[in-house]
Amino acid sequence: STSTSIVVGLVGAEQITVKTAIPIIMGSNIGTSVTNTLVSMSQASDTINLHRAFAAATVHDMFNILTVAALLPIEAIIGAIQGDGGPLYWLTKVIADAAMEGGSAGDDPLKGKSPTQILTEPLAKVVISNNKYIIEALSLGAPAAMATTWANVTQGCAPLGGARRLDIRDLGLQDAPGALLNRRLEEMDCSRFYCVSEDLDNDFEKIDKKAHEDDLVKCSGYIAEADEERCGRGMCYMNAGDFYTDFVVNKHIINGGFTEGAGDVSGGIIALVLALALMGGGLVALCKLLKTLLMGKAKRYILKATKLNDYAAILFGTAITIIVQSSSVTTSALTPLCGIGVLPLKKMLPMTLGANIGTTTTALIASLAAFTHEAVQIALCHLFFNILGILIWFPVPIMRRVPLAGARLLGLYASYYRFFPLVYVLIVFVATPAALLGLSMTFNFSIAGGVVLLFEMLGVIAGFLYWWLRMGGCYKVLPEAVRKQRQEALDAADREIVSAAGSPQNDA
Repeated sequence: STSTSIVVGLVGAEQITVKTAIPIIMGSNIGTSVTNTLVSMSQASDTINLHRAFAAATVHDMFNILTVAALLPIEAIIGAIQGDGGPLYWLTKVIADAAMEGGSAGDDPLKGKSPTQILTEPLAKVVISNNKYIIEALSLGAPAAMATTWANVTQGCAPLGGARRLDIRDLGLQDAPGALLNRRLEEMDCSRFYCVSEDLDNDFEKIDKKAHEDDLVKCSGYIAEADEERCGRGMCYMNAGDFYTDFVVNKHIINGGFTEGAGDVSGGIIALVLALALMGGGLVALCKLLKTLLMGKAKRYILKATKLNDYAAILFGTAITIIVQSSSVTTSALTPLCGIGVLPLKKMLPMTLGANIGTTTTALIASLAAFTHEAVQIALCHLFFNILGILIWFPVPIMRRVPLAGARLLGLYASYYRFFPLVYVLIVFVATPAALLGLSMTFNFSIAGGVVLLFEMLGVIAGFLYWWLRMGGCYKVLPEAVRKQRQEALDAADREIVSAAGSPQNDA
């Protein structure tokens, strides 16, 4: 939710285009599933529970990865041919065109209303508090310098191509503060100016209102471009580049909590380690508590889970996620239930899909706050990406078996190799994005080099698949006899739970 809302903000501020943002939205869908994958690792003490939990966690991964694999190539190829974008781009553009006939920008009505945030924020602020406006300003980037065509030397500007020392009385700055005043007195360089977007200017004001009023020099009266409205809806400043350096780049992001004194990097590391430790301890305690509370009432929960209509399960997942405003919270809460055998994997899938739909409401609300055509369009891209994925992988039973089979297989490997979940996380969420980023950078540097690297990567993948599938590599990693043994152990454990519940149903 957070990452997609940031993307919506960047698109609304015209920092990136909708076409560029669509792959980022797809990537954020994959990235958000890492949380429940980490949650499943808390079941590592019991191989059966780990088998179930890791399968339940990775069914989310499988759906997101398969959907990206199905939609991204089509979007990229058609976008390259057509110029603007692919089917997802044009579908959402038509809807955004129809929806944006009227209205105006407004505030986010759910800002600060997340139940999870309300409960955790007081404790979080004891540990760390961040200046979100500096983060937003960094994400928007520094304003670019633009060349001046005419400078008003009577207002204290040095002649273009030269500089002179000014007198305070010439500028009327007798009461101006600090470093920026000294910089103005040394030279008033009017050879360049800066256009600052509305969003970045708002961040400047939030970061330091007094400095925003006193230190930023508006272009009016200094340069001809100020009268030509070169900056459109944005603001024109003579020294926005220096202001950005002083109040954004050189200021600390951490502005509260006991980690403040450690600095941004060290404080962030301390907070991250503490957060992971608390999350790990909380997950272990949650799993044990769920097992104690629910196993004695397994019949009721199993019957409800197995009898719940699949599409009702999607709606259930959607509703819960809208309430907590986080798909990670929803899927992370369901994963331990799968681990202890209360929630079958085949019911975890529709609830996960509902969570994917529910989390898109945050970006939609963020787009209404920005209320630009592009912001609304990219938020709709997030929604329809998940809807199209559901239409591809869920209604038809044979297609639904693909993500389920992939998740079951990963759960099987996790039950035999305890280190497998960590290796999986490093490969899927670290190594693969790094490799794709490197490929993209290579293409930017040299198209020929990018093509060569792409074919090399495809060759490595093809060689691995050939060894894995045709040469029996998969059975060298995990022999067929062991696979059968592990599956039988899981089936026996499931039957035991179902038998204790007095129900003949299971997760076959």
